Amino acid sequence: ANVTMTGYVIRSVGIAISAAGTVQGNATAITKEMNVVSTVASGAGVVLPTAVAGMVISITNTSANSLEVYPATSAAINTGSANAAYSQSAGSTLQFIAPTTTQWYTVGATFA
Repeated sequence: ANVTMTGYVIRSVGIAISAAGTVQGNATAITKEMNVVSTVASGAGVVLPTAVAGMVISITNTSANSLEVYPATSAAINTGSANAAYSQSAGSTLQFIAPTTTQWYTVGATFA
């Protein structure tokens, strides 16, 4: 079935997020649909939520450092191995889409 809307879809937003840790187990958890990570120390990262087929998460990295983006445990990003980080460039915005419960893909990179 289709959903027809005549207004806006308001998404959950996380701003001023600080990346933490240097491995999947201690990275900052992403808990919103739209995310702005503004503080990233060298090697620090965030971890995506457990994927649900059809889920879309956007992450904007406004820091001067690359951001390590980890999938949830046992999942993968693009062609990476399970649990491996994806390095998101400084100044970029990416969408992470989940077609299954264990796979994320990156789409639509833009740079500030």
